[in-house]
Amino acid sequence: MGGVFHLFHKCKRFVSSRHYVSMRDNHRPKHDLIHEVTGLRKQIVDLKEAMVARRRVEDALRDAESRLRSLTDGAPVGLCLFRRDGTPIAANAPFARMLGYESPAELQRVGGVLGVFANPEEQARVLGCDSGSGSKSLFRHKDGARLCLSVLAAPCLDLGSVAVVIYSHGVLE
Repeated sequence: MGGVFHLFHKCKRFVSSRHYVSMRDNHRPKHDLIHEVTGLRKQIVDLKEAMVARRRVEDALRDAESRLRSLTDGAPVGLCLFRRDGTPIAANAPFARMLGYESPAELQRVGGVLGVFANPEEQARVLGCDSGSGSKSLFRHKDGARLCLSVLAAPCLDLGSVAVVIYSHGVLE
């Protein structure tokens, strides 16, 4: 029996994919191992609590986003956030429908390529926030027609973009 016990302590166990550690060299007092296991259990509990907290935050964020989306989509005005180059970043459903798109996602995808302003001068005027309250601006409908809309534009300095509010439906030209 002594031979087996002796071999047991001399054998090596696999610790990682790179090296082996001798069990005899790794001998530690029992109370150190108990403290290590206790610490690991506390880390597991802390990680579980952090995961639960993160899920709560993610759920609250999804809920707030859903409420904001229903508020903007139910608004009687078109809302759109543009990059300085005229690419739509975000829009509500009424704005997308005014320009003939099925959804805000389609407006962002297709309108970002085709452009939503009737011409570069109009884009520069609106995105330069030179349009006063109630000024008319020409937009490009999905089918290519020009659409005259009343707009109010304001810079969003923290985002480096321009918010545009369309508050009356226009006439196709």
